Amino acid sequence: MSFASIVDWDAMLTVVWASAAAGIGVTAAYGFVILGTTRALDLSREGRVGEAVLFGVVGAVGIVTVFAAIVFGIVVLSE
Repeated sequence: MSFASIVDWDAMLTVVWASAAAGIGVTAAYGFVILGTTRALDLSREGRVGEAVLFGVVGAVGIVTVFAAIVFGIVVLSE
Protein backbone atom coordinates (compact mmCIF):
# COMPACT_ATOMS: atom_id res chain seq x y z
CA MET A 1 0.00 0.00 0.00
CA SER A 2 1.51 3.31 -1.05
CA PHE A 3 1.32 6.68 0.66
CA ALA A 4 -0.66 8.13 -2.26
CA SER A 5 -3.43 5.60 -1.79
CA ILE A 6 -3.74 6.35 1.96
CA VAL A 7 -4.07 10.14 1.69
CA ASP A 8 -7.25 11.72 0.32
CA TRP A 9 -5.58 14.46 -1.71
CA ASP A 10 -8.85 16.20 -2.57
CA ALA A 11 -9.75 16.57 1.10
CA MET A 12 -6.18 17.69 1.88
CA LEU A 13 -6.34 20.41 -0.79
CA THR A 14 -9.72 21.56 0.53
CA VAL A 15 -8.33 21.89 4.05
CA VAL A 16 -5.30 23.85 2.81
CA TRP A 17 -7.21 26.41 0.76
CA ALA A 18 -10.02 26.80 3.30
CA SER A 19 -7.62 27.40 6.17
CA ALA A 20 -5.59 29.88 4.11
CA ALA A 21 -8.73 31.75 3.07
CA ALA A 22 -10.06 31.81 6.63
CA GLY A 23 -6.74 32.95 8.06
CA ILE A 24 -6.36 35.76 5.56
CA GLY A 25 -10.04 36.73 5.68
CA VAL A 26 -10.35 36.90 9.47
CA THR A 27 -7.05 38.77 9.76
CA ALA A 28 -8.19 41.30 7.15
CA ALA A 29 -11.56 41.71 8.87
CA TYR A 30 -9.86 42.40 12.19
CA GLY A 31 -7.62 44.88 10.42
CA PHE A 32 -10.75 46.71 9.28
CA VAL A 33 -11.95 46.75 12.90
CA ILE A 34 -8.75 48.46 13.99
CA LEU A 35 -8.73 50.84 11.01
CA GLY A 36 -12.39 51.80 11.38
CA THR A 37 -12.36 52.41 15.10
CA THR A 38 -9.10 54.36 15.24
CA ARG A 39 -9.98 56.54 12.25
CA ALA A 40 -13.51 57.11 13.60
CA LEU A 41 -12.11 58.26 16.94
CA ASP A 42 -9.55 60.53 15.31
CA LEU A 43 -12.06 62.08 12.92
CA SER A 44 -14.65 62.61 15.63
CA ARG A 45 -12.07 64.50 17.70
CA GLU A 46 -11.45 66.73 14.69
CA GLY A 47 -15.18 67.40 14.32
CA ARG A 48 -15.53 65.52 11.02
CA VAL A 49 -18.64 63.62 12.08
CA GLY A 50 -19.74 62.33 8.67
CA GLU A 51 -16.43 60.68 7.91
CA ALA A 52 -16.24 59.38 11.48
CA VAL A 53 -19.58 57.65 11.04
CA LEU A 54 -18.43 56.02 7.80
CA PHE A 55 -15.29 54.66 9.45
CA GLY A 56 -17.40 53.56 12.41
CA VAL A 57 -19.50 51.51 10.00
CA VAL A 58 -16.31 49.97 8.56
CA GLY A 59 -15.26 48.97 12.07
CA ALA A 60 -18.70 47.59 12.91
CA VAL A 61 -18.86 45.51 9.73
CA GLY A 62 -15.39 44.18 10.50
CA ILE A 63 -16.28 43.11 14.04
CA VAL A 64 -19.50 41.47 12.86
CA THR A 65 -17.47 39.56 10.28
CA VAL A 66 -14.98 38.39 12.92
CA PHE A 67 -17.75 37.23 15.26
CA ALA A 68 -19.53 35.48 12.38
CA ALA A 69 -16.31 33.62 11.53
CA ILE A 70 -15.94 32.55 15.17
CA VAL A 71 -19.53 31.29 15.33
CA PHE A 72 -19.15 29.53 11.98
CA GLY A 73 -15.97 27.82 13.19
CA ILE A 74 -17.68 26.61 16.36
CA VAL A 75 -20.66 25.29 14.39
CA VAL A 76 -18.42 23.44 11.94
CA LEU A 77 -16.36 21.91 14.74
CA SER A 78 -19.43 20.79 16.70
CA GLU A 79 -20.87 18.79 13.80
